Amino acid sequence: MMSVIQKMFDAWDAKDKSAVASIVHDDFVMTSHAQGAKMTKQDMLGWLEGPQPKTDKFRIIYENDEIAVCHQFMEFPSGDKEAVMMVYEIKDGKVFSMETGATPIPAK
Repeated sequence: MMSVIQKMFDAWDAKDKSAVASIVHDDFVMTSHAQGAKMTKQDMLGWLEGPQPKTDKFRIIYENDEIAVCHQFMEFPSGDKEAVMMVYEIKDGKVFSMETGATPIPAK
């Protein structure tokens, strides 16, 4: 059986807004420590309408029915690159919350 997080990542990668919405809990909150911001489900879904950063080497480090820890590399339209760690809380089989921490990767 495919994990909840893998389903969400695949739907996000396909820009399938309705699939992402069905996987994310209505009370979802995302905390971005890099941006110092909290976002709702609707805020996060709005990102699918704009330019997306390139993601590379997405991996699920750990996942069970309550929590998931993931890592990926991201390259933004500006050319900035970050290594991003994500911690997801899973509730009722849906993604309930997400916290991210990012480390900038210096240009070579």
